[in-house]
Amino acid sequence: MKDKLKQFFSDKLSKKNLIIVIAVIGILCIALSEINFSGSEKKDASNEENYADYVVSLNNELTELISSIDGVGDCRVMITLKSTKESVYAKNTESSNTDSSNSENNEYVIYDGESGDSPLLLKEKYPSVEGVAVICSGGDNIVVKEKIIDCVCALFNISATRVSVAKLETKGDN
Repeated sequence: MKDKLKQFFSDKLSKKNLIIVIAVIGILCIALSEINFSGSEKKDASNEENYADYVVSLNNELTELISSIDGVGDCRVMITLKSTKESVYAKNTESSNTDSSNSENNEYVIYDGESGDSPLLLKEKYPSVEGVAVICSGGDNIVVKEKIIDCVCALFNISATRVSVAKLETKGDN
Protein backbone atom coordinates (compact mmCIF):
# COMPACT_ATOMS: atom_id res chain seq x y z
CA MET A 1 0.00 0.00 0.00
CA LYS A 2 2.80 2.42 0.91
CA ASP A 3 4.51 1.73 -2.39
CA LYS A 4 1.35 2.50 -4.32
CA LEU A 5 0.91 5.82 -2.48
CA LYS A 6 4.55 6.76 -3.09
CA GLN A 7 4.24 5.90 -6.73
CA PHE A 8 0.99 7.86 -7.08
CA PHE A 9 2.40 10.98 -5.47
CA SER A 10 5.71 10.76 -7.30
CA ASP A 11 3.92 10.39 -10.61
CA LYS A 12 1.31 13.09 -10.04
CA LEU A 13 3.17 15.66 -8.01
CA SER A 14 6.64 17.02 -8.32
CA LYS A 15 8.44 18.30 -5.24
CA LYS A 16 7.60 21.87 -6.20
CA ASN A 17 3.87 21.07 -6.49
CA LEU A 18 3.96 19.12 -3.23
CA ILE A 19 5.39 22.14 -1.40
CA ILE A 20 2.65 24.34 -2.88
CA VAL A 21 -0.07 21.88 -1.80
CA ILE A 22 1.34 21.69 1.74
CA ALA A 23 1.54 25.50 1.92
CA VAL A 24 -2.10 25.84 0.79
CA ILE A 25 -3.20 23.28 3.39
CA GLY A 26 -1.25 25.18 6.07
CA ILE A 27 -2.87 28.48 5.09
CA LEU A 28 -6.33 26.88 5.19
CA CYS A 29 -5.62 25.47 8.66
CA ILE A 30 -4.57 28.91 9.92
CA ALA A 31 -7.61 30.58 8.35
CA LEU A 32 -9.98 28.00 9.85
CA SER A 33 -8.43 28.41 13.30
CA GLU A 34 -9.25 32.15 13.22
CA ILE A 35 -12.96 31.55 12.56
CA ASN A 36 -14.99 31.81 15.77
CA PHE A 37 -17.45 28.96 15.89
CA SER A 38 -18.53 29.75 19.48
CA GLY A 39 -21.27 32.15 18.42
CA SER A 40 -20.00 35.39 19.99
CA GLU A 41 -22.24 37.34 17.60
CA LYS A 42 -25.19 35.53 19.16
CA LYS A 43 -23.93 36.59 22.61
CA ASP A 44 -23.71 40.24 21.53
CA ALA A 45 -27.22 40.13 20.09
CA SER A 46 -28.46 38.43 23.24
CA ASN A 47 -26.86 41.13 25.42
CA GLU A 48 -28.51 43.85 23.33
CA GLU A 49 -31.86 42.08 23.65
CA ASN A 50 -31.38 41.78 27.43
CA TYR A 51 -30.60 45.51 27.65
CA ALA A 52 -33.60 46.42 25.49
CA ASP A 53 -35.79 44.15 27.62
CA TYR A 54 -34.47 45.93 30.73
CA VAL A 55 -35.39 49.36 29.36
CA VAL A 56 -38.85 48.22 28.24
CA SER A 57 -39.47 46.54 31.59
CA LEU A 58 -38.40 49.67 33.47
CA ASN A 59 -40.73 51.83 31.36
CA ASN A 60 -43.65 49.43 31.78
CA GLU A 61 -43.22 49.12 35.55
CA LEU A 62 -43.00 52.89 36.01
CA THR A 63 -46.03 53.45 33.77
CA GLU A 64 -48.06 50.95 35.81
CA LEU A 65 -46.95 52.51 39.09
CA ILE A 66 -47.64 56.12 38.06
CA SER A 67 -51.00 55.12 36.53
CA SER A 68 -52.08 53.86 39.95
CA ILE A 69 -51.61 57.31 41.55
CA ASP A 70 -54.95 59.00 42.18
CA GLY A 71 -55.78 61.57 39.48
CA VAL A 72 -53.15 60.50 36.92
CA GLY A 73 -55.48 58.75 34.47
CA ASP A 74 -54.06 57.57 31.15
CA CYS A 75 -50.28 57.69 31.28
CA ARG A 76 -47.20 57.42 29.06
CA VAL A 77 -43.63 57.30 30.39
CA MET A 78 -40.19 57.59 28.83
CA ILE A 79 -37.00 56.97 30.77
CA THR A 80 -33.55 58.04 29.60
CA LEU A 81 -30.48 56.24 30.92
CA LYS A 82 -26.96 57.59 31.45
CA SER A 83 -25.17 54.83 29.54
CA THR A 84 -25.46 51.22 28.51
CA LYS A 85 -24.91 48.18 30.67
CA GLU A 86 -21.39 47.78 32.08
CA SER A 87 -19.80 44.37 32.59
CA VAL A 88 -17.05 43.88 35.18
CA TYR A 89 -14.64 41.01 34.51
CA ALA A 90 -12.14 39.34 36.86
CA LYS A 91 -8.50 40.29 36.33
CA ASN A 92 -5.14 39.01 37.52
CA THR A 93 -2.91 41.96 38.33
CA GLU A 94 0.82 41.69 38.78
CA SER A 95 2.94 44.67 39.61
CA SER A 96 6.67 44.98 40.01
CA ASN A 97 8.52 47.91 41.46
CA THR A 98 12.22 48.51 41.08
CA ASP A 99 14.29 51.53 41.89
CA SER A 100 14.18 52.76 38.32
CA SER A 101 10.79 51.64 37.07
CA ASN A 102 7.32 50.46 37.95
CA SER A 103 5.32 48.07 35.83
CA GLU A 104 1.89 46.56 36.07
CA ASN A 105 0.47 43.65 34.12
CA ASN A 106 -3.30 43.05 33.93
CA GLU A 107 -4.79 39.92 32.40
CA TYR A 108 -8.41 38.82 32.34
CA VAL A 109 -9.26 35.56 34.08
CA ILE A 110 -10.37 33.12 31.38
CA TYR A 111 -12.45 29.98 31.91
CA ASP A 112 -13.50 27.21 29.58
CA GLY A 113 -17.24 27.66 29.13
CA GLU A 114 -19.85 25.90 27.03
CA SER A 115 -19.12 28.05 24.00
CA GLY A 116 -15.34 28.21 24.34
CA ASP A 117 -12.97 30.31 26.39
CA SER A 118 -14.61 33.33 28.01
CA PRO A 119 -13.57 35.98 30.50
CA LEU A 120 -14.93 35.47 34.03
CA LEU A 121 -17.84 37.87 34.57
CA LEU A 122 -18.01 39.22 38.12
CA LYS A 123 -21.05 41.47 37.80
CA GLU A 124 -23.12 43.54 35.43
CA LYS A 125 -24.07 47.10 36.30
CA TYR A 126 -27.25 48.37 34.72
CA PRO A 127 -27.20 52.09 33.95
CA SER A 128 -28.75 54.65 36.24
CA VAL A 129 -31.71 56.77 35.22
CA GLU A 130 -30.84 60.21 33.89
CA GLY A 131 -34.32 61.62 33.34
CA VAL A 132 -38.01 60.75 33.18
CA ALA A 133 -40.82 62.24 31.12
CA VAL A 134 -44.40 61.53 32.17
CA ILE A 135 -47.38 62.54 30.06
CA CYS A 136 -50.75 61.86 31.64
CA SER A 137 -54.38 62.95 31.67
CA GLY A 138 -53.97 64.59 35.08
CA GLY A 139 -50.69 66.28 34.15
CA ASP A 140 -52.18 69.77 34.41
CA ASN A 141 -53.18 69.27 38.07
CA ILE A 142 -50.46 70.66 40.38
CA VAL A 143 -51.16 68.11 43.16
CA VAL A 144 -50.96 65.16 40.73
CA LYS A 145 -47.82 66.60 39.15
CA GLU A 146 -46.15 66.88 42.58
CA LYS A 147 -47.10 63.27 43.49
CA ILE A 148 -45.59 61.99 40.23
CA ILE A 149 -42.37 63.98 40.69
CA ASP A 150 -42.01 62.80 44.31
CA CYS A 151 -42.58 59.18 43.28
CA VAL A 152 -40.05 59.25 40.42
CA CYS A 153 -37.41 61.09 42.47
CA ALA A 154 -37.73 58.56 45.29
CA LEU A 155 -37.53 55.57 42.94
CA PHE A 156 -34.51 56.62 40.93
CA ASN A 157 -32.72 58.99 43.33
CA ILE A 158 -32.74 61.85 40.82
CA SER A 159 -33.52 65.52 41.35
CA ALA A 160 -36.93 67.02 40.54
CA THR A 161 -35.33 68.97 37.67
CA ARG A 162 -34.78 65.63 35.93
CA VAL A 163 -38.51 64.82 35.88
CA SER A 164 -40.97 66.38 33.44
CA VAL A 165 -44.73 65.99 33.81
CA ALA A 166 -47.18 67.23 31.16
CA LYS A 167 -50.84 66.85 30.29
CA LEU A 168 -51.75 64.17 27.76
CA GLU A 169 -53.46 65.58 24.69
CA THR A 170 -56.86 64.01 24.16
CA LYS A 171 -58.34 63.39 20.71
CA GLY A 172 -60.78 66.34 21.11
CA ASP A 173 -58.03 68.83 22.18
CA ASN A 174 -56.38 71.04 19.57
